[in-house]
Amino acid sequence: MEFKQLEAFVAVVDYGNFSEAARRLYLTQPTISAHIRSLEDELHMKLIIRTTKKNNNHSQRLPAL
Repeated sequence: MEFKQLEAFVAVVDYGNFSEAARRLYLTQPTISAHIRSLEDELHMKLIIRTTKKNNNHSQRLPAL
């Protein structure tokens, strides 16, 4: 687990979507996605429910266990 992965996750949660998180962190959206995917793979769980902009403008967190 790396700081950049956690930083990307927190940014997506704080800003509501991958694109805005990328903009605020001066990264590309694919980089944010890769960081989140790596973190999810390492933890063996989904952390964010991904939706398309057509359906919803915000990514959603999964309910806490």
